[in-house]
Amino acid sequence: MSVADWIAIYAAIVATGALFLELRRWFESGPNLHMRATPNMMIFGNGTVEAKDLLRVTVTNRGDAPTTITNLCLLEYDSAWRRWRDKPTRSFVVPHPQLPGYPPIVPHVLKIGEQWTGLAHDRSDVTGDIQSGTMYAAVYTTDRESPYLAHIPKRKPDKLANATKI
Repeated sequence: MSVADWIAIYAAIVATGALFLELRRWFESGPNLHMRATPNMMIFGNGTVEAKDLLRVTVTNRGDAPTTITNLCLLEYDSAWRRWRDKPTRSFVVPHPQLPGYPPIVPHVLKIGEQWTGLAHDRSDVTGDIQSGTMYAAVYTTDRESPYLAHIPKRKPDKLANATKI
């Protein structure tokens, strides 16, 4: 093999590596939202409970581009197959994910490094059984068609209610 052949092989390896790095950058660019859903939240004010049995959904933009949050929804998937296919059994829209008396927070432009918090009341007559273990909090944004999802954990048995009195 001549020197020209070795240079061509080296150039092909470098070009292939550059292609893979460019593909990785393309997949990782844009908004990258991290979500967390926390049930059983309470809000205290002036020494009293203002609201209880709330679901708090926190979304953080860890990406390199802003996006706009358009909706907060609750989706129920009764099987892993339906979850994988993104076909919820039931879905609920939370039109105003904030406490009464506060200004509307959707739509909201979520800038780079910013955090957004939405609230939903845990009412089985309106939003289904949130703490059954089959519910997900879903945030719809303008950067993609499918929602960002966060699993709502199943309610743990209350240790104090099951404790025996001595």
